[in-house]
Amino acid sequence: MPAPFKVAAVEFNPELFEFERNIERACALTEEAAASGARLIVLPEAALSGYIYRDRAQFLPYMDTVPGKGTEAIAEICARHNCYVAIGIAEIDPATDLTYNTGALVGPVGYIGKYRKNGLNSSDIMWFTPGNTGYPVFDTELGKICMIICYDDTYWEPARLPAIKGADLIAYICSSDRVLTQLGAEAKGNHSTIAAVQQLCAWNGLAMVAADRNNVETNPTTGLSVIYGGSASIWQADGRRTGHLPATDQNLTLTNPGAVLYGEIDPALYVNDQKATLQRRRPELYGELAFYRAPTDTKASAQSHAITVTAVQYAVVAGDTDGNIGRANEQVLTLQDRAGGDGIVVFPAFTLTGAPADPDEPAAIAESGLGRTVQVLSDFAVRLHRFVVGSHVERDNGALFHTAVLVAPDGTVTGSYRQTHLDPAYSWASAGDDLPVFDTSIGRVGLLLCEDVRFPEASGVLAVRRADVIAIPTRWDGRYGGALQESKGLFAHGFAPNTMCLWYAVAKTSQAYTVVANAVGDGCQGSSGVFTMNPVDAEAPVVAGIDDAGTVSLDITTRGQPDWWMDQRRLIAGRRTDLAVPVTLGTDSAAFLRWRDTPGYDMSGWTAYSQ
Repeated sequence: MPAPFKVAAVEFNPELFEFERNIERACALTEEAAASGARLIVLPEAALSGYIYRDRAQFLPYMDTVPGKGTEAIAEICARHNCYVAIGIAEIDPATDLTYNTGALVGPVGYIGKYRKNGLNSSDIMWFTPGNTGYPVFDTELGKICMIICYDDTYWEPARLPAIKGADLIAYICSSDRVLTQLGAEAKGNHSTIAAVQQLCAWNGLAMVAADRNNVETNPTTGLSVIYGGSASIWQADGRRTGHLPATDQNLTLTNPGAVLYGEIDPALYVNDQKATLQRRRPELYGELAFYRAPTDTKASAQSHAITVTAVQYAVVAGDTDGNIGRANEQVLTLQDRAGGDGIVVFPAFTLTGAPADPDEPAAIAESGLGRTVQVLSDFAVRLHRFVVGSHVERDNGALFHTAVLVAPDGTVTGSYRQTHLDPAYSWASAGDDLPVFDTSIGRVGLLLCEDVRFPEASGVLAVRRADVIAIPTRWDGRYGGALQESKGLFAHGFAPNTMCLWYAVAKTSQAYTVVANAVGDGCQGSSGVFTMNPVDAEAPVVAGIDDAGTVSLDITTRGQPDWWMDQRRLIAGRRTDLAVPVTLGTDSAAFLRWRDTPGYDMSGWTAYSQ
């Protein structure tokens, strides 16, 4: 394991129409960072060209080959200072005349390799071809490095696949732009990818150095101005953000000099609890992640529903079933007093019994069929006139499961889900074998439980199965995940300081409203909430406190609004299912082992054919 090393995230601001000058300026900043001792230096997306051109024809003269002039200039600096540089380059392939949004990695012995962006946004598709490199991982003396570019963060795959392949460190290359608000309706399409990239680290146990621009860019041939978010950051592999520059304000000009954020990465943290969860993945459940679900997917909801979604939290005490029923009922009574229409109410995990306190208790509290928990939830559903979700220990044919139940407003059971990714403490339980989504009168509802949220594949399957709402009863005590560390100033609505980052990430990367109910007391961290699809501009999540019983509710319209920057239809259409195949492969299969152990992103294990 290498010793801790210095890194630099460079907020470099290239100029439109100035390729040669941009190379000189980028090299000067790279030289400065390298001379200061940085071993890994990350620069923004399209750093040698600028970004928002009128069209591909206007952009072409300022593109470079990779390797090419830009990487050659940077290689000289890397050789002198024994460092590595990741930089975004607008690439033209001279063999095909195809153009790509590319990240290049250069080291002490020269050009190492490239990643071509897969998550193309609404600007990229005007100029760039979708990437054809997969998500490569490059061996270096600093660890195994992957590159992720800007809008890639809309998806969970660009970090997950490198993590499965053995990556340690992300170079996040970004030009996270927002249309200036004075342009009116056009600004509704804003996104801000740099604003909350934490899930890339938190889901995968990877360190990260994230660079962005921090100025305004105006194209005089179109009159379009965009502002870049700044907010460069440095993250340790255990999920901590240890360096951060402020978000930009909208008074900055195109002449802003930028900034360099220095920090240190500790490779000892490459081995961590979250990365260890990769061994607990369930590839046999993820097959549909390799299916392309077109926007015309007939499984998807055909209409939106205006509903109220609610998370309930209270003290759920092991062994105190009657007390738990009483505490749950107190919250139901407060909800009954409020007028409301259709909706769903989610209760904490082990809703009535509490989590088993010792190895013998699960069998003692297990319920079969329509047991007490289902009956009480049915009563709550009828009284509230809403769908209700809770969980219990279920016994079936001698096996025990942690099972969530979805009950309809008329008190009938719509469906159930057995936890598939079990918490280590639930050694008494058998794992479920499906990630179902249920058609209801309020849309399609998916269910998860507890540590399922540590596995992006789980919520990914629910998104592919077109869940409109994901309900998650949980018992979270803070041992994983942690608080969302947003970039203040880039969201129209701020986040509560106790917003749990993985619950936020489930909603963001599945584009499904996510309702999480957690207990309070006995080490549980509360923080129940409703996590929204478009927190950048339109909808703040609502999050309860850490210690107090209560409810949080939000009125939503499932499927979102057509003028938002993203919704589930566009998310599904933009997924690269061809590249996601490795998450579905058995980890002892020949195809998986060939992909994992071959440098780059070798897909021949599942794409080869014979005549």
